[in-house]
Parts: sequence; C-alpha cells; structure tokens
Amino acid sequence: MSRSRNTSGTNPPEPSRRFQTCGRVTRIHLLPLARLGCALGAVLGVLPGLVCSLTALQVAAGLRRWLENRSAIDMGFLKLNLVELLRLGPLLRALQAPALSSAVFAPALIVSASVLSGLAIAGVILLVGLVYNLLARLTGGVIVELEPLSENKRSGGSAD
Repeated sequence: MSRSRNTSGTNPPEPSRRFQTCGRVTRIHLLPLARLGCALGAVLGVLPGLVCSLTALQVAAGLRRWLENRSAIDMGFLKLNLVELLRLGPLLRALQAPALSSAVFAPALIVSASVLSGLAIAGVILLVGLVYNLLARLTGGVIVELEPLSENKRSGGSAD
C-alpha cells in the first residue's frame, strides 16, 4: 500500500489514537480524605455559621428584652416576679453581659460553626472512605479506565 502525497499545503488530520489504561482502586487513603472533608466542611460552614450567629444574637436580644419587661406581673392583688419565680436570674444576667452583644461573639460563633461543620463533613467522608475500603477489600475494588490528556487539556486550554 502506498500513500498519496498531500500537495494542498495542509496536513490531513491523523487518525486519533486512543491509549487507554485500566486501573483498580482498591484502597483510598483516609488522611487526605479527612483533610479534604475538613476543608470542604469549613468552607461550606461559613454561611450557615453567619446566619446562625446573627440569628442567635437576635434571639438573645429579644429574650433579654422580654425577660426585662416581663420580670414583674402586677395583677392588683398579686404581684409576681417571673424571673425569681422561674429562677431565670442567671440567664438574665448572662443575656445582659456585654460580651454577648459584642463584636467578638458573632465571629466566634461563625468560626465555631465552621469548625464543627468541617469536622462533621470530615467524619462523614471518612466513614464513606472506610466503608469503600472494606467493600473494595471484599470485592476487589472499582476498575477505572484512564485515558491520557492531550497537551491542550494538560495546559488548561481547550482542545476544540
């Protein structure tokens, strides 16, 4: 078989060669998985932490105002002090503390919510990784078909 020479000045496209490699995922390392889960959870926990901290500040301010205004009920013949009757004095003093309404409370609540959500998501991802490792040990894992990237895709450009 002879090939004809292209005289038009452009090269015809080469037939694409697909090199495929198969691999088997039999174990997932848990430490990088935990770090990813913790970072993901911390990032995803910032907005809910902000909402929770602002909501907690509003609830605390509203509860403090309610307790201050409803501390004494006068029914004419009977005068009741709800704060003393229900032993809510320590709660009222805690709600009146300047630290609760300060600018330190909201960021502390945001950071704590972010850390807690990071730990929760890391725990869930770790549990999934442990279950996968156990099942992979029993069944042989997942076979993954890999294909090398073209130079354009490796450098971040489009291959079109």
